[in-house]
Amino acid sequence: MEQELIELTSFSKKTLQFGENLCSKADNCVKDCKVDVENIEKICPKLKFLWGELEAQVQSVEKLKSFAEKQNEILQQFYANKEQELTMLTNELENTLQNLRYKHVDISIRENAIALEKSTRENTPPGGGDFIEKDYNNKVEEKITLYDYVEEQSVQELKDKTREEISAIVNYHNNSLKLIEHIKNHLIQFNEMLETNTISFEESVIEFSRDKCDILDKETRSMAEILVALAKHYDQVAAALKTCQSNTERLDISVLKEDTDYIPTIVADLQESLQKIESTCEEVRIRNHLYQVSYDDAVKLFMELEGFGTKMEGFVNTMKELEADFEKSSTVVDRYLEEIYNLNLWYEEFSRSYDYMIIEIDRRNRVRERHEKIAEELLAKLDGLYIEEAQQRETFFQNQGRYLPIDLCPPIQDPPIKYDIIPQYISRLPTISSKTLTEAQESILKYRERIP
Repeated sequence: MEQELIELTSFSKKTLQFGENLCSKADNCVKDCKVDVENIEKICPKLKFLWGELEAQVQSVEKLKSFAEKQNEILQQFYANKEQELTMLTNELENTLQNLRYKHVDISIRENAIALEKSTRENTPPGGGDFIEKDYNNKVEEKITLYDYVEEQSVQELKDKTREEISAIVNYHNNSLKLIEHIKNHLIQFNEMLETNTISFEESVIEFSRDKCDILDKETRSMAEILVALAKHYDQVAAALKTCQSNTERLDISVLKEDTDYIPTIVADLQESLQKIESTCEEVRIRNHLYQVSYDDAVKLFMELEGFGTKMEGFVNTMKELEADFEKSSTVVDRYLEEIYNLNLWYEEFSRSYDYMIIEIDRRNRVRERHEKIAEELLAKLDGLYIEEAQQRETFFQNQGRYLPIDLCPPIQDPPIKYDIIPQYISRLPTISSKTLTEAQESILKYRERIP
């Protein structure tokens, strides 16, 4: 029996020591886990705030990109519209100018202009000489078509200035594209860094910590109770051995043997509890590690955003400058396009007015001819009345007047009043050929047919 008790005592002692080791290991795990839990509870609110703030800042960058893209779209649309409008207006203007190239000035108008200028210079004090006269003749002869009266250089300068301003819009658009690309690259980087955060803040960290601590407390209490039971069993076995060695009486150790038989099961429970503690501690440790990594990533992203923030002011200023330059250029472009439009209207009216001038010259010539005819008829009638009056006065003189003293009524001797028609000025209008007149009438008819 003594030998049996010695074996039971040795086994119980080893089991107790093994249990103490397991409990010590569990205690160390729990201590480390408590530190991790404390870190989690401290860092989680910071993480929640940091990632929320970072998402807001990244959204600000997204808004900046959207604003820049909207601005770029306006630039692109404006350029496309104005380029199309410029093409349309320049084509219309070119068609109008082309019509002026084919519209010849009537030769009688050109010759009349030269004759009038010569007449004017003959009445002007000398100083220019023949050179000026020849120069003027050349200028008049050069203006064979209506296009010769167009200030071609001014027209070309206006078109060039308009295209130059529209090209400036293209430069603004290209600069805007570069800016957007730069912001996009940063935004891609920021979003990739945001996606590295796999932590969900929907779960309460307090509940997580409480649940894990409850598991640890439960398992450590269980292990402590088991360890106390092992110690108590060891004390009982050791006491029985001591009693056996000091007393020759036979002891009943059946209960101790039965308790010893349960020791492997109890040890298995200890090991199972330790595994639960280690598993829980590992879960907490991983969570703490993830939070630490997430915190480091958040700090890194924050530093990146802070660096971008220093550039952001430059981006905003660049967009403001682009917007201001665009508004200025767009105003200039609209003004130039309006000038081209008005210039085209002007030259269209110039062409029409030339035709109406031909009609007006012909009308005035016909009116002049009617007036001259009436004047001739009236003058002939006045001459007849004058002759008739002269004859009447001669008859009076022969029959009665010769017997009257001269100083009795001197005016009775006066001749009859003679009337004449003197024009205030001579017409200087040229005589329009029937061909030119017909062409003008046909052109005016076409103008009127186009009017709705």
